[in-house]
Amino acid sequence: MQVCFYLDFRMITIYPLLKPAIVTVVVTTSVNIFNDFVGPLYFLPGAKNITAPLTLYSFMSQFSTQWNLLFANVVVVSVIPLIIFIFFQRQLVAGMMGGAVKG
Repeated sequence: MQVCFYLDFRMITIYPLLKPAIVTVVVTTSVNIFNDFVGPLYFLPGAKNITAPLTLYSFMSQFSTQWNLLFANVVVVSVIPLIIFIFFQRQLVAGMMGGAVKG
């Protein structure tokens, strides 16, 4: 009986309070992993292992830059983090502001 009480207490009281913090950590970490540039550049050689942020690098060369393709690719690459932010916006703001409120 004691174990069930502690599990119910956690599920009803503690986990809903931790939800904004967990969502904030997950979204921030996933966006940082998605935007990683140097790791895949050095550790995933070859054209078939290229990630989305590395496609931006492919439009620049030593003597010229294809600005129209570069900015079109910026829009395409920035859509995924934007969708993640819009979907989890309420939990993100609650998680960031949770420690800022004094009371």
